[in-house]
Amino acid sequence: MRKGFVLLMALVGLAMSCGDRNMNNAFESDVEDGEDSIEAFVGDTLHLFDEEMPPVAADELFDDFFFNFIDDARYRLRRIAFPLQCGEGEVEEKHFLSKGEWQELDPFGENMFHFVIYEREQDLELLKDTAVGSVCVERIFLRQGRLEMFEFNRIAGKWMLTGMHEENMLNTPNGDFLRFYARFVTDSLFQRESLASPVKVILTAIDEEEEAQEEFVTKDEWFEMQDNTPLFNDVLMNIDYGQTCISQNRKTLMLEGVSNGLQMKFRFNKQEDEWMLMEVEY
Repeated sequence: MRKGFVLLMALVGLAMSCGDRNMNNAFESDVEDGEDSIEAFVGDTLHLFDEEMPPVAADELFDDFFFNFIDDARYRLRRIAFPLQCGEGEVEEKHFLSKGEWQELDPFGENMFHFVIYEREQDLELLKDTAVGSVCVERIFLRQGRLEMFEFNRIAGKWMLTGMHEENMLNTPNGDFLRFYARFVTDSLFQRESLASPVKVILTAIDEEEEAQEEFVTKDEWFEMQDNTPLFNDVLMNIDYGQTCISQNRKTLMLEGVSNGLQMKFRFNKQEDEWMLMEVEY
């Protein structure tokens, strides 16, 4: 079974190498104030939706919309409320980003992977809930300790990017975990100390009639596989569908490929004030 796991991790590493460099591009902006409101934009530009674009069904689930949003730069421009309202800091000073400024700084093109940080498995039901009308996509800059929050709302049945702002990473509900994770992926000695002994590996069965298989790897075996383990060490793109964030003792980091079907889960528990990687599932 372990040979199969090592082979899969090698394939995952190949897929990750194609997308990692795209996620590590920083997005820095210095923009001037705008005068038009988001409401005016929505009223004046709804006719653009009549052009040939992905079908209406693509707006039922945010995931379907987001795939098209990332994949098609022309479609992306039609789904941003320009001038885009922006803010920064605890006391936000609002400013606006024009279409031209966005095109120079566009942070979404060619991202192949994103994460979902959650606590309870039932929260994953939100990914398939057509009633969800507001989603926040976070670009988390681990080394800089900050994140950019992109606010998407469904307006007249269409998902639109309606605003963004910057925040200190530590001031967010996942701040304690993200501080740990930033060190976990950059400090190998700390990572070794933060591994359960052993780490449980769950191999999900492709056939529904088969049962998932489990094995356990030692810390040394983990590091033999670590080079092909998809744990980003610079920028994460996390999607917040509104999942519960009440526990500071457990977090699951679920990686999803935008178009390649890859999904992996990394489960962390906090024990005696120290986060530990307990399980990996794929």
